[in-house]
Amino acid sequence: MARISIFIASILVVLLLASQIAAQDADRIVPYVQARGFNAPALEGWENQSTEEIAQFHFAAAEATIRAAIVAADDPITAAQTDLAEWLRVEVGPPVYSDKVNLADGTWQVLIFDIDAATTASVMARRQEAQVVLISFVERAPDARSMMLTLAQADDSLDAATPEIARALQELAGVDIVQLESTGSIALPSGEWQAYERPGLSAMGMVFGNDSYVALQEGALADLAPLADAWNRTLLGFFITPDNSGYLALGLAAAFIILGLLILSYFWRARTLRQELALLNALAEEGD
Repeated sequence: MARISIFIASILVVLLLASQIAAQDADRIVPYVQARGFNAPALEGWENQSTEEIAQFHFAAAEATIRAAIVAADDPITAAQTDLAEWLRVEVGPPVYSDKVNLADGTWQVLIFDIDAATTASVMARRQEAQVVLISFVERAPDARSMMLTLAQADDSLDAATPEIARALQELAGVDIVQLESTGSIALPSGEWQAYERPGLSAMGMVFGNDSYVALQEGALADLAPLADAWNRTLLGFFITPDNSGYLALGLAAAFIILGLLILSYFWRARTLRQELALLNALAEEGD
């Protein structure tokens, strides 16, 4: 009886330890929002405005919104314009900046739209079969203009985003990077960012893989760091929900085949047993 009690107690201790480990792992797991066809990381401190079709988070302090969606379209630029127009209910013209970057999951179109005096949109768009994946950053602040870009590194041996920050400043703000003062690096959950600033203009950038992620802000400067960090974590954490229907069909087919073989085996064994029984009966009759 004592041995049984010790065995039960051991099992309870193991289960308790396992539950504690699982709880710790759960605390380390980044929460995700699952929409139809994709998953996006939930942004802590941002208002969750997601639906079954989109993942959307709003940061009221900066009038900023990050949104992920998949729309039926062939052209990434047209898809971005259409989605922004339907969402913001304004007319959206051509982008003021357009480029392409190759990331691990495919080729993305990098787009910047100056929609009106108060609204700027940064969009990453990628073809996915007959659809377009859109990840958008929109700021609707009349006294600020914030932009988020992903740029391929000109020299992938560098671990600093300085050349890409300089390129973004030149193309979108018409300013040379030497006109800004380096304010050092900022450690954020998404990584180590280099920061530059002058009155009315702020720039940040970090390297991940062979690409640089750059954030610019013009006008009345707010804290750009949480916006850049949230945008970067959304891009790097976003993933398409795998379509496992083929594996499901294959698994069901295999299960039915195995079940059919078992049924056939049952009938075959039953037939064999009947034949053996008939043989035994015949032998028994001959012996009598």
